[in-house]
Amino acid sequence: MPGLLDRDKLFVREHVGMFKARNAYDLLDPASQAVVGRAEEKVYGFFRKLMKFTSWKTMMSFTIYFHDASAADGVVLTVHRPFTWFRSVVTVTDAAGKVIGRFRQKLMAIGPKMWILDAAGNEIGMLKGDWIGWNLQVVDKAERPLATITKKWAGVGKELFTSADNYMIDLSDEVTDPDMRRLLFAAPITADMVYKEYKG
Repeated sequence: MPGLLDRDKLFVREHVGMFKARNAYDLLDPASQAVVGRAEEKVYGFFRKLMKFTSWKTMMSFTIYFHDASAADGVVLTVHRPFTWFRSVVTVTDAAGKVIGRFRQKLMAIGPKMWILDAAGNEIGMLKGDWIGWNLQVVDKAERPLATITKKWAGVGKELFTSADNYMIDLSDEVTDPDMRRLLFAAPITADMVYKEYKG
């Protein structure tokens, strides 16, 4: 069975909860609909949990840990944003804690838009999309498509779409670089945390 980050398609299903102080997601194989991993936010301390129910949540830091169901050593990817006043800069690290890239929010943009940076801070792509259908696309600097992120996917059973915050990510066959693949798999939850959970 391929590892979580070796796949070309992944369905991201957010856990539903009316009063939740942290976000969690199931990561599913679209074909079998089996859970192949999970991503969960860690929130420590009563005060920080309480702040998640206030307007301060738009500026609070967050950390999401990706777990591969087939990996014995646990976390395979981490997404972190520090406290911010205006523009989010989200850092992605691998299983060893090495920075593999960042997402930097573009200000004054119509719809979700984030630059994708490599570990050295060079712009290597962009995540962009629309507010209405929440259809996102990741392109490289030459505007070539790297991945699509959508809420509409004909190959997945309707029973999976029980919440407004579920996503399908589909990577292009041209994406072979391991670090880029990891950044792309981090993209749906990064966008959800920055633009939906923390801006809605």
